[in-house]
Amino acid sequence: MMRKFGKGFGKRFGILAASTVLAASLLGGCGVQGSIEDQKSSESASVSSSAVESSSASSGTEQGGGEVVKEKKDLVPLSVSYPAGNIRVTVNILALQNGYFEAEGLTVTPVAVGGNDALTAINEDNGALDILTAGFVPDVQAIGAGYELSFIAGTAVEGGSVIAKKGNADKFKGSDTVLNLEAVTNAKLGFARNEASWVVTRQYLLDNGISNDVIQGIVDEAHGNVSYYADATATAQAVQKGEVELGFLPMEFALLYADAYDLEIVAAAGELSPNYVCCREVTSKKRLEEKYDSFVAYERARIQAFEYYKKGETDATVKADVVKTVAEYSGKEADYVETYLYGGVTKFAVDPNTEGIKKYVQAAYNSGLFTGNAVDFGSYDITQNVNTSAYKQALDELIAENPDNAFYADLLKEYQGAN
Repeated sequence: MMRKFGKGFGKRFGILAASTVLAASLLGGCGVQGSIEDQKSSESASVSSSAVESSSASSGTEQGGGEVVKEKKDLVPLSVSYPAGNIRVTVNILALQNGYFEAEGLTVTPVAVGGNDALTAINEDNGALDILTAGFVPDVQAIGAGYELSFIAGTAVEGGSVIAKKGNADKFKGSDTVLNLEAVTNAKLGFARNEASWVVTRQYLLDNGISNDVIQGIVDEAHGNVSYYADATATAQAVQKGEVELGFLPMEFALLYADAYDLEIVAAAGELSPNYVCCREVTSKKRLEEKYDSFVAYERARIQAFEYYKKGETDATVKADVVKTVAEYSGKEADYVETYLYGGVTKFAVDPNTEGIKKYVQAAYNSGLFTGNAVDFGSYDITQNVNTSAYKQALDELIAENPDNAFYADLLKEYQGAN
């Protein structure tokens, strides 16, 4: 079932709306394209003592007393995308700011980058970017255009929503199904192209017996009931004005704009497809091969940072530190960050999730997102662009060093079930 948010939730987000609208394109859901910006200053990683103390021991050999001594390697630095203001990359923010990369002997240079510019930078040989942390559909489209890319790990799952104008949501909710299928298929719809929550909704309609011909009639631009908008803000405004009855937004925008634009959530997209892949981490096949040891260290650090984030779900001190760290790095208000990270707005996941990637690519193909590509993604085997080796080695090493760590054991079970 959908998570319940407090009555004051929209207002807490709403007070941030004015400043956030300006940064809307940088906060959009996975698949929204951004633009590259030069990082104005190199931010040094400040090590949080509470985070480091809670981390597992680094890889190496045991000496007297059972102490694990880190086996030093000469690691090549990595340039990693940190889209400005985007807190969906929280695990990476923690890994950088709380010293996990540093503890692994790895230098990570954050670059404010997103969208097609980032993919171009990864595909080129000049080393401008090694890893893109946000987005998914544009990555697949780039593969369709001939880019030699590999998905290597996860950033987030779920995070989308179906919205209506306040007071209209109930008529689109189903009794036996999450959505009222007849009401949805006859409604005027609005969303930005590539919006993940629409991709998931379309697949949900197909899975529940709505024919592809019916859906094609809905989305036909000449005669259908769909309107396309530039971004989340324009979509929200269209729902408010009554131009469309249902909108599809990243969950953070649905909540942020709830009061400002009189919006109401019909369903979280995660109810339609639990744990659907959102942002994946992607690199070039060449970079992964050339800098493999650095990628393993990078994933080790992220796994430990993810463990620290998850501790914040039950430890108030850790939670406060996580919120403070992410708020200071992103420039977002602490209340916003806390609700986003721990209030059910999105879920973080570092596992590559090969099966989830396959499922989402098929759903996106069914939504018509991959028309015009040289590659036919209806028959293309996307697993040839998934390489889980660095993540799996990182996890195996951490488990070997920490055989009693239940968190790592759970991650291994997740990996075995999804890859």
